[in-house]
Amino acid sequence: MSDSVTPPSDAYSEFVPTESEPFSVRHVGHLYRRMAFGATPEDLDRFVGKSPAETVDQLLGYDPDDDPLDAQLQQIIGLISLNRIENVQDWWFFRMMNSPRPAQERVALFWHNHFATSAGKVDQPILMHNQIELFRKRGLGSFRELLVAVTRDPAMLIWLDGRYNRKGKPNENYGREVMELFTLGIGNYTENDVKQLARAFTGWSLKGTEASFDPKQFDDGSKEIFGQHGTFNDEQAVGLLLTQPAAPRFIARSLLKEFVHPHPTEEQVNHYAGLVVAHDWEIKPVLQEMLTSRLFYSEWAYRAKIKSPVDIVIGGAKGLPGAKPTTSFLRDATAKMGQNLLYPPTVKGWDGEESWINANTVLLRFNFGLALAEQRGQDFAARADLDAWLKKHDLKSADDIINHFTRLYLDGRISGEANAKLQQYVANDPSKKPKPFELTPISVSTKIRGILHLIMSMPEFQLA
Repeated sequence: MSDSVTPPSDAYSEFVPTESEPFSVRHVGHLYRRMAFGATPEDLDRFVGKSPAETVDQLLGYDPDDDPLDAQLQQIIGLISLNRIENVQDWWFFRMMNSPRPAQERVALFWHNHFATSAGKVDQPILMHNQIELFRKRGLGSFRELLVAVTRDPAMLIWLDGRYNRKGKPNENYGREVMELFTLGIGNYTENDVKQLARAFTGWSLKGTEASFDPKQFDDGSKEIFGQHGTFNDEQAVGLLLTQPAAPRFIARSLLKEFVHPHPTEEQVNHYAGLVVAHDWEIKPVLQEMLTSRLFYSEWAYRAKIKSPVDIVIGGAKGLPGAKPTTSFLRDATAKMGQNLLYPPTVKGWDGEESWINANTVLLRFNFGLALAEQRGQDFAARADLDAWLKKHDLKSADDIINHFTRLYLDGRISGEANAKLQQYVANDPSKKPKPFELTPISVSTKIRGILHLIMSMPEFQLA
């Protein structure tokens, strides 16, 4: 995206496709990168020519209480143990790769970074699993209810010391971070608010893996929070937090930065903050309007974000027909690139954007693309049958093959120079002498996989 591109004047209007401006590969690919880690060929074929509203409804229209993978997890308990953190991570990677509801995992990842809780301190892996389940179940619902649930969540009670918050001995960690990092931001509360809010959150501790409330440890005395007086408990304190003018703006900014653009304007923040309040803190309708807007599909937002390691890994792997990488391979790859799931680096989570890219991680990203293309060793349970895929889609010429995979991974939008380099690669032998392309088992194993690696090494592939 060029720095000279600006948001459209009709930013908040719904993007309704027309004959002259259809819902194209560029639009579907953009939406799927932001909300589903990336598209499969089937995703593109299904939604190109439809509408943003229809596609977003399909992505977000799941029932969080009827998860098709819950039964599968119960069947493999014993094969994996949720008391091992690697298994908890692997289950999440399996879901990101295989869930018919990828947006559910994308939303869970957003909240994981928002409420950044680390297994480094929470030494019970099952609690980390349960917290991610909370984000899956309530991630598109009421933020008010989600915040109350997070306040009482066993992993959070350990992470920010809520389990030690007692009447007469308040622990201020959660009271401070719930305002600074989760709802208001720095400068929108006082030290007295921190102290008084901590008192409202007293009484919660752990019994095994469950949160437990002890009325005797709850400070039921009068408190003053944001100038309001009362005997406030945790649920009432959350209500007070969300009445602050900074709160809807904080959440609106977080949603915009995650799903639309890393640098939203104040006008955009105010617009979506108004929607947060109008929808009584329900996240789904706000996100639906955001994802169907002309703002979202504008050139200003297109390729405006740098892919996270999870986006690179899952998006790359999902596009390969029939490839089945092991979850340990995916887990290790993202960790090496700087995003070790369930281990955010600080209470602020991952910074993202430019922090994802440095001399070391760029090389790791390129090497991951090479590993995906070659699929050697024990990292893949099944290799992509490229020969069968090419036959299925009647791809025979170099142009057909290049167009197919650039459509899948880059929406077909690459520079003439980049396309020329791909053409030159295909048209040369290993010694770089001209040789007409011919589709053979050898060229599938070399040239086609080489094309995939080159595409995944392009600057455009690094952008979401």
